[in-house]
Amino acid sequence: MPFFSKEEAFDFIKKELGANPEKIFSDISSEPVAAASLGQVYKATLDGIQVAVKVQRPGLLELIALDIFVIRFLADMTQKVFKVRTDLVAIIDEYAERLFEELDYRKESSNMIKFRSLYGYMEMLYIPRVFLEYSSKHVLVMEWIEGDRLVKNSAKAMQEDVSLIEIGVRCSLVQLLETGFLHCDPHGGNLIKTKDGKLAYLDFGLVSEIPETIRYSLISAILNLINREYESLAKDFNGMALIRSDDLDKEISKISYAFFETFDKSLSNFDKFTFQDISEKIFRLTVNFPFILPPYFLNNLRAIATLEGLALTADPNFKIADVIYPYIINKLLTNSAPQFQASLEDFLIDAETKKPNWNRLEALLQDPEWTETFSDQSVSLSDTLLNFIISPTGNFLRNLIIQTFLELSIKKILSF
Repeated sequence: MPFFSKEEAFDFIKKELGANPEKIFSDISSEPVAAASLGQVYKATLDGIQVAVKVQRPGLLELIALDIFVIRFLADMTQKVFKVRTDLVAIIDEYAERLFEELDYRKESSNMIKFRSLYGYMEMLYIPRVFLEYSSKHVLVMEWIEGDRLVKNSAKAMQEDVSLIEIGVRCSLVQLLETGFLHCDPHGGNLIKTKDGKLAYLDFGLVSEIPETIRYSLISAILNLINREYESLAKDFNGMALIRSDDLDKEISKISYAFFETFDKSLSNFDKFTFQDISEKIFRLTVNFPFILPPYFLNNLRAIATLEGLALTADPNFKIADVIYPYIINKLLTNSAPQFQASLEDFLIDAETKKPNWNRLEALLQDPEWTETFSDQSVSLSDTLLNFIISPTGNFLRNLIIQTFLELSIKKILSF
């Protein structure tokens, strides 16, 4: 969107902060250095520190309210004409609620503080400081970050930045599956490669908070999706609050078969697996089933798919499964939560024979090393698996392995 005038912006700052910008800042740029749909940014100096001053676009609330009204009307018409079973109007209403929250920069300020407290320890990440005493509902003053955007005018990430994008993907997994506090808008313009090679996040207006029970179901769903366990995946949709229990009971066989038809071809060739493709297919299924799509779910899909898209523009051979799968397996092997153990038992034990799933165990033992999030420490999944087997938590698997070897040994002895 076009810039709005300096006079409007500076009058707005004065109205919000109670003084002329020239009296608050020792210097401030006469023209904005960036503009977006919600506002524009000026570069300034505050107490000797370079800062970014984000000023919201005047009259924005009224414009967005009108847009939401029109979109809501179209969603209602679409649902009636095409007999879409998912409640599209409810999705629009929840999205609108989050969007109106994003218009309050005080909420964004608190998001930044929480994000910094949760992830500030990570060596390869940088989260800018916010200056609360100089911020308000419509003006936000934050630390200026020197560096280059991961995506510039070409709308394409550079090959040398793929490793940083992978860090972004792993960080999103930590946000999504461990802490439950997720930055939902990590597009190329909001990600900065700092002068010292770190990944810096900008724009914290859109975040999701995911309850612990849903995080457990998400981990199980990703594992069941990758392993093509479609009935278990359908049950995970209930655990993620994406379908009501009574609706799932009525249609679990239809949903399971729809998952098979929709995903199996993509998942059979792991080299071509993309999160973007899976996301699009889930959306297409909403026409046929009464799925609920809460904002946290839409935002999660958007965050991971956006980062994957950035990586693919730089490296067409990038495989997000190579990042997600080892993370999920390591998470299951190193966490003793009962919900995780249930998923792990489903993964490691053959449902029909009740014996160890030797193909999966062999794959883990042969799996290459993977790099722990935000460090240079390489961890072998085979070592993690062996440590799990000899641990108290791995007792169920250890006993099955011993029992299987004893049975085989007895059969061999009796065959002589």
